[in-house]
Amino acid sequence: MFRAGILAALLALAASRPAGAAEGIGVIDYQMIFDRFEGTADAQRSLDLEMKEWEQTAKEKRDEIAKLNEELESQRLMLSEERLKEKQDLLHQKKEEYETFAESIFGVSGKAAQRNAELTKPIAEKILASVEKIGRERNLKIILDAGTGGVVWAEDDVNVTQIVLDELTSTATGMKKQPPAPGNAKE
Repeated sequence: MFRAGILAALLALAASRPAGAAEGIGVIDYQMIFDRFEGTADAQRSLDLEMKEWEQTAKEKRDEIAKLNEELESQRLMLSEERLKEKQDLLHQKKEEYETFAESIFGVSGKAAQRNAELTKPIAEKILASVEKIGRERNLKIILDAGTGGVVWAEDDVNVTQIVLDELTSTATGMKKQPPAPGNAKE
């Protein structure tokens, strides 16, 4: 939300200035470019096929757990203590196996996320290379993403991070060296 607000403010500022004042700023819709890029559909199909296989394996594991649970419940009264414990242990083991499998595939850093990153990285690199090329050809200083308000590309000379840090350091150093204001001296 904050980045979108920054983008809106920049665009409003650019719109309020005379023609030519917004030179050096470009705006793209990164998500639209990504979605419409020909390689994205191929990557999505590939990921969908792999996801289908993983989901099928997960379903088989859930079905096995459901079957074991159903058997356990229907036979509970007929089983000896020892046999009941064996079936409960087996059910517990299968549940743990399923949870481990699900986390390894569908978890935040699971195979699905890794595969998605692997498939989309070359696409993102191509898009960013094109954005940089167009930015340089059109003599732009910065290109923003209309969807997020984030900077997609910028010339090195527009990054003032170190200048701000230097200013803060010199201001902090200057504040330490200044004598106390009159009337504020400790007695």
